[in-house]
Amino acid sequence: MDAWPAVKPVNLRNLEEIKEVDDAPRASRLGALVLASLATAAIVTATFVANRGDGAPAISKVDPLAALVASARNEAPVERIDGSELKFPAVLSDAEEPTTALAAVKDERGRLVPQTSSAEPPGPPPAADRLPVVPLPVGNLLGATPVTTEPKDPLTALAANASKVPEGAALAPPGSQGGYELQVASFKTQQEAEALVEDLRRRGHRAYRQAAYVPNRGLWHRVRIGPFDSRGEALRYKTQFEQNERLTPFLIDPAKVKRAEEIRRQKLREEERRRRGAKAVVRLVD
Repeated sequence: MDAWPAVKPVNLRNLEEIKEVDDAPRASRLGALVLASLATAAIVTATFVANRGDGAPAISKVDPLAALVASARNEAPVERIDGSELKFPAVLSDAEEPTTALAAVKDERGRLVPQTSSAEPPGPPPAADRLPVVPLPVGNLLGATPVTTEPKDPLTALAANASKVPEGAALAPPGSQGGYELQVASFKTQQEAEALVEDLRRRGHRAYRQAAYVPNRGLWHRVRIGPFDSRGEALRYKTQFEQNERLTPFLIDPAKVKRAEEIRRQKLREEERRRRGAKAVVRLVD
């Protein structure tokens, strides 16, 4: 009789460990299947919602460009502003109409009376190599405008009367040459220059007349104010003079005048030297 093979003893504790090891993979596989099912359901739901939301856009039956053109045609025309209705030029002009302040009181609509058409300005002077020196008119140069001599409205009349100088007003002392000066005007005749000098002195300015020979132009009479001790003093007086008298003089710098005189004398010496050289050549030829 054959003998049974020897069987090794089995440890029950090891059998329980083997059983626990075999059950663990089954639980993990079941969790993976559940997660995969949930993910698939979420993807299907999202795809369905996306396909349901997509659709052809609504087509508008109204043309936007045509609507804009129609609205532009239906708009009221833009009101054109006439130049005669502007209030600021009306103050500067001398037309027979009230000033802006008086018009605002008298006119309920706030509009000025249309101005009459003025004459066209004269054409430009003929072209030339040099600008001509035009003498200023004789007389009261500082007030020789129709706005001040013949005011048309009350405010301008008040301003003109306030700026008038009494006939018997004392004359300011005359000025003299030297230092910084202000040149107001230049005249061809002495009478015109003297008339302006007297008018300026009556207004309190130290004016005087200076005769000067201008090359290729002859004798001219300059009307100047001064002298002043410094350039700054002359510039401050120039600013105040422009505000009060409505004239724009220019500054005479003695250093620049001296330099210009030296250049002029040098040119005269060179011209004289050339003339003498030309005469010497003529004598040798003869």
